[in-house]
Amino acid sequence: MRSLVALALLALACAGPQRPAASAQPDGGTPAEALGLSKSSVFAVPTPPAVRENAAPPGAAPVLPRMFPGAPPVIPHDVRDFTPVTKRQNACADCHAIPTKTEGGPTPLPPSHYTDYRFAPDKAGDKVTGARWVCTACHVARTDAPALVGNSFPAAVSSH
Repeated sequence: MRSLVALALLALACAGPQRPAASAQPDGGTPAEALGLSKSSVFAVPTPPAVRENAAPPGAAPVLPRMFPGAPPVIPHDVRDFTPVTKRQNACADCHAIPTKTEGGPTPLPPSHYTDYRFAPDKAGDKVTGARWVCTACHVARTDAPALVGNSFPAAVSSH
């Protein structure tokens, strides 16, 4: 008798409630296709559209406005030849670690990149601090990818 009851409970547990189709929402909830940024089913594995990186050499592309105040600027040139940034090599610093901007030249790194805010927040050093060494941790290269979501922040044009 016990084995018959156990078998019946096992059959009920395995049958369980059936999952509704992704778009069916009998409880009035949000359909799966409306969740997330891709607007497709959460069960689908969409292929993102191909984007074209900016192939302009350094100095050839204009500096873009920042998306919001305090945002790191977008890199206006291709970075394929300058990455990866390693402990011993940083091609970005090789070009941008200069004291002042010259006409058509690279944008100098701001003083914040020479300040170790963790251990010496009141002192700017003469080398790029370790926390600011990997440029691509904050800065991204420009592409033709469309924005995933709208941006209502006013752009703040800045050169650093």
